[in-house]
Amino acid sequence: MKKYICLVVAWSLFLRVSAQLTISGGTQLVTSGNVSIVLNNINFINDGAFTAGTGSVKFTGNQPSSISGASLPHFNILEVAKTNNAKVLLARNISAGSLISFISGQLDLNGSNILMASSANIAGESEANRIVGPNGGFVEITQSMNAPASVNAGNLGATITSSANLGNVTIRRGHLPQSGTGLTTSIHRYYSIIPQNNSNLNTTLRLKYFDAELNGQIENSLVIYQSNNGADWSNLSQTTRNTNSNYVEKTGVASLSLQTLANNNVVVVDGVTGLVLTGQRKKPTEVQLNWTMQTETNMSGYEVQRKLDNEIDFSPRTFINSSAPGGNSLSSLSYQNKDANSHSGISYYRLKIVTLNGSFTYSNVISVAAGKSKGGGNNNRSAEEVITTTMKVNMPVANSQKITVGPNPNNGNFWFSVNGIEKETIATLYSIDGKQISQFRIVNLQQQQVSNIRSGIYLLKIPGFETQKIIVNGGGNAIPQSTQSNINSKL
Repeated sequence: MKKYICLVVAWSLFLRVSAQLTISGGTQLVTSGNVSIVLNNINFINDGAFTAGTGSVKFTGNQPSSISGASLPHFNILEVAKTNNAKVLLARNISAGSLISFISGQLDLNGSNILMASSANIAGESEANRIVGPNGGFVEITQSMNAPASVNAGNLGATITSSANLGNVTIRRGHLPQSGTGLTTSIHRYYSIIPQNNSNLNTTLRLKYFDAELNGQIENSLVIYQSNNGADWSNLSQTTRNTNSNYVEKTGVASLSLQTLANNNVVVVDGVTGLVLTGQRKKPTEVQLNWTMQTETNMSGYEVQRKLDNEIDFSPRTFINSSAPGGNSLSSLSYQNKDANSHSGISYYRLKIVTLNGSFTYSNVISVAAGKSKGGGNNNRSAEEVITTTMKVNMPVANSQKITVGPNPNNGNFWFSVNGIEKETIATLYSIDGKQISQFRIVNLQQQQVSNIRSGIYLLKIPGFETQKIIVNGGGNAIPQSTQSNINSKL
């Protein structure tokens, strides 16, 4: 049966009136079995020797607690269960033999280090409950890795896969942003990974992070940066990025050293440059469209859209796939499409330019007049019969399709707007476990207010857009209430 010691004074241990548990110099505190020492709003000072056995030390309460003293304390299980935003603050290095467990609250390194046994783990870290280190410090573990397969040593967040024998690998995780030549700034997390054998590894490296550590970086533009000296940084790019599971992965990494995550400084503009669209009526029942562009990058193709002068909006006519290999071309390309059209008035055309990732923008709009039957048919058109307009497109396609949330993180009251939808659509807010919270009818660029959301992580989903993660800290007790057309609201 598990035993608890709540501020018990034994042998060489005494409790001072200033809410601290002190092990004096020359004395020792020894626990055996599954004993749990619970420190409620109490500091831990080790000037002597502390042997935890197989038990645990649990910091509870709603006030900060610190770990200090002249001697290194060896915790077996260290539990953090603080409330009211209270933290456990390190004032010296500590070691963990089995587990660091987060129930609630944070453990602030405060410039000190945590040395973990090779079999130790961190459990329960989340956006609100985790290790932080705004003043420096790191948590470190060393494990032997021979052909590791998705090994996340100590659950620090660096997952390594390689067919090579890396020998003993020391992994340090810190929380200061990195910078230097080739890197302006990074997220509030870095990993120093030093294998005993560190060449020709062909490693798949996955680095995890929390949204609260982003430090202003754009989540869907994160890539891995690497440095051998902490001053000069190389952009390793990324192979896989998951903004919902919060990780970036890169395959084929030859060697490991100091890694962090930051926004890609190599700008690749998806879409087209130098697009010119023209059109003319070849005969009374047909309009021919022609378009050219200078370059294509990650292109899917072009949706031809038409609006007659007696219609309210554009409608799709056909889709023309990109003729560039893989959707990429650095040389000029030409396309043609014939549209069956016998409209007696003016017809308007445009192109919806669609990339491989689903983002899109539009070309200019051209107008084509009705055909006139003049004896010789189509060979005798007046100047009024053909009206063409040209426009050069030279902008990132992704810029026209965007969800904006403000503020994020927030206190349960926020707004969002969407740029890039053609007609009224439905936005749905989900809890992190997939439960639908609320739905909203939205139109392009409409600012939608949401209020009184409970604390937690939410997902805003809109068809055709990347899911937006929303973090609420200290939210309200009510379900969201929209100021505009909130429909199907339910918990």
